[in-house]
Amino acid sequence: MKALSLVAPALVAVLALPWGGTAWAQVDAGVAADTDREADPATEASPWYLERGTEPRDPEPGDDLPSVIFELQAQLRDGAVPGFYDGQFASTADRPEELARLARDEDIPHVLRMWAVMALQEATGGDALREALTPLLLTPRLEFNIEENIFHERRSRPTGEVDWIRVQLDADLSRHARFALAKGGIEEPIRAKIDVMERFVRRMMLRLLDPALRSDQWSDVDFGRSVIFDIAYHYQQFDDFDTASVWFRKLTEGLPGQPDTRWAHYNLACIAALQGRPEDAVGHLGQAYEVGFTDIDWMDEDGDLATLRERDDYKALRRRILVGD
Repeated sequence: MKALSLVAPALVAVLALPWGGTAWAQVDAGVAADTDREADPATEASPWYLERGTEPRDPEPGDDLPSVIFELQAQLRDGAVPGFYDGQFASTADRPEELARLARDEDIPHVLRMWAVMALQEATGGDALREALTPLLLTPRLEFNIEENIFHERRSRPTGEVDWIRVQLDADLSRHARFALAKGGIEEPIRAKIDVMERFVRRMMLRLLDPALRSDQWSDVDFGRSVIFDIAYHYQQFDDFDTASVWFRKLTEGLPGQPDTRWAHYNLACIAALQGRPEDAVGHLGQAYEVGFTDIDWMDEDGDLATLRERDDYKALRRRILVGD
């Protein structure tokens, strides 16, 4: 499954900083004023940061930092979240309370908070999961509006604007909290977000699926097609593969042969593999490659495709991608 993060690539350097990083220290701990959540009225630092002083520094012996932080940090790859739910959280599954505190702690670097949100889904469920993650949710409309702004302004807005960074991080956490709740069987938050996205694209579906319109020339078309993909991706989070496939196929059938369809083909391959249709899965991977997919490292790691890796047709496709045939 192709996993998406809301936060723009230009922010990676900020998100990956250790909690002693000076750039992170500049980000205000409060929630941005244009989100719909109320900021915590408490002004003191997190309990894990008491006794640490006001100047950024690395953790020292005696700091009250839970061990789960270091276990999650050790699983990061190049400072980023790998992006798969393939059992990598087993070592933290017995500490849902620590994960919940970490996810809500605004003193912690964003990448670790997001990792904790993902880990919570495997550590707990039911009311405990809802209680842990609901405080991170923005309203569906606000989350979607932020995503739209990020999409259109990612090349023009300086990443040094701290308030804008804060808004993006809040929206990214909200998105992943919605995913984790859905994976834990709590579907209402993600269905509410899907409803907002479906209402947005339905009023312009004919334009979005017009093959004569190129997404690199029309920003509204580019964003709208990304929303169609995102609707399908949201359905995947709670294994509604039939509905997800309907939305992915709007892209693959409406825009045949176009680069905008490569990740739709890829995710259709994931669904086919999970449903025991390996020929269809390899076929969609091949179509993804034909329209520009080349991320072989992602393909090799994705657990959804594990059942394909010993097949001759998968190996042959992999060789084609490697050599650029």
